[in-house]
Amino acid sequence: MRLIDADKIDFGKVFIGASDFAKDTREAAQNLIDEQPTAYDVDKVVHELEKGIEESALVTLRAAFKVAIEIVKSGGIE
Repeated sequence: MRLIDADKIDFGKVFIGASDFAKDTREAAQNLIDEQPTAYDVDKVVHELEKGIEESALVTLRAAFKVAIEIVKSGGIE
């Protein structure tokens, strides 16, 4: 899996033209991407890391890294 910033895709550059077919293709491609689930929620990961700090669950540096690795592996999604 790889992560992309779907908001940066310029469908006007990919599907060039003013025909109905080009317009429909741009719209279909945009809808397809918009319907995909988020694979990685940065805000959720940051929230979980901050929660760990607040709860003082991170006693040692080694434990802190282990917790951080698990949060990042989960992608911050439920």
